[in-house]
Amino acid sequence: MRFTLLRSASCTLMLLNGLIASSGCGGRHAADNDPAPDPEAPTSLTINNDNLLDAIVYVYHDGQASRVGTVTASSSANFMLARWLLGPTRNIRLAAHPIGSTQSVNSDLIHVQPGQFIEWRLSTELAASTVSVY
Repeated sequence: MRFTLLRSASCTLMLLNGLIASSGCGGRHAADNDPAPDPEAPTSLTINNDNLLDAIVYVYHDGQASRVGTVTASSSANFMLARWLLGPTRNIRLAAHPIGSTQSVNSDLIHVQPGQFIEWRLSTELAASTVSVY
């Protein structure tokens, strides 16, 4: 029995040593050393249009709509949103109006922080479209 206790104690010690040693192996990233994102920098908007129709894209901000551009059917487009398009609260909604259709799609309210970018996928079925902020 004494041999079993010593053996399990030594196994536990080896396990703890392994955990302690491996905890220092990962690279550390000091967030304090990273410069803060510029709040005045434009925000990137990527639109992947999987729909069969070209779409006109708008940004709703501060109670008004501003046209961003047109995305060709079955393609992608990148736009840079100027700081004024985000408004003072940085809360926006995206809207897409397919050309030649009575349907349209609006995103939920999006809060965009400095340094983030937006990706909007317009699905073939517009109601299934998704938006991501990174």
